[in-house]
Amino acid sequence: MIKPRHAEDVHRRRGLAAVIQGIAVGFGLLGLTMSAGWRAEAHDIGWAITPFTPQQQRSEVLPLARTQEPAVASRQKSGTGFFVDDKGHMLTARHAAEDCSRLVVAKEGHAMAAQLVALSPSSDIALIKVTKTLGLAAVFPSTVGVSTNDMVFASAYDKLVTNRGLLANATVASSPGSQSGALMIDTDVTFGASGAPVLDSRGLVQGIISRRTGSSRVVAVGAGDAKTFLASNGVRVTVDDRSQIVAAASRGSRAASISARVTCLQN
Repeated sequence: MIKPRHAEDVHRRRGLAAVIQGIAVGFGLLGLTMSAGWRAEAHDIGWAITPFTPQQQRSEVLPLARTQEPAVASRQKSGTGFFVDDKGHMLTARHAAEDCSRLVVAKEGHAMAAQLVALSPSSDIALIKVTKTLGLAAVFPSTVGVSTNDMVFASAYDKLVTNRGLLANATVASSPGSQSGALMIDTDVTFGASGAPVLDSRGLVQGIISRRTGSSRVVAVGAGDAKTFLASNGVRVTVDDRSQIVAAASRGSRAASISARVTCLQN
């Protein structure tokens, strides 16, 4: 029996609707599957989706590229060093000069590349060298010349640039011998002072700033260990017990004349 046209049209429309609905559901499931797969892939590969901002027309998916060797240094640390002869040799803290891709010494508008010569195996000191000495070279005492409660001076080079008039800013807490030749001082020196010279009332180097052990207690490598280290590397220093501070000059001025900033560039 032939169905009326109207009934046939209704049946056809219902069939078409069912097909369309099936296709839609199919695509929906496919979309969910693709979405889940995309999320898993994004997580496994390590991709990042940048957040949408008004300036963007659409979200972008950017891969997290493999870390490449940087063209420029990505990190740096700064300390202080001081000249020990007229050939460009300098002492600084070992931790301020090791593991560096480049070393730069800067003083009074001049900057020079520095070469790492040696690291002390037993003390926190390092020997570096630039092409020429900027300013004056340090003078060491022939014997230890400080004792407990003596006033000494130590400062980061950057602070010396703005304040050279200080006579003393530290007190000897204990003299060399109390900790394998170390000099313990009470001072407020902070970051950037690693490697700075510790000067006595005559402007002679009695130690090199190493590390902080308390809120105001600092350990310095003693002058005896420093001289032994320099001699083992063929560096001859000036030794004299006479005062190196002339007229109305201060220990701050003397420190500024022999010191410079040391910057360690790291990749």
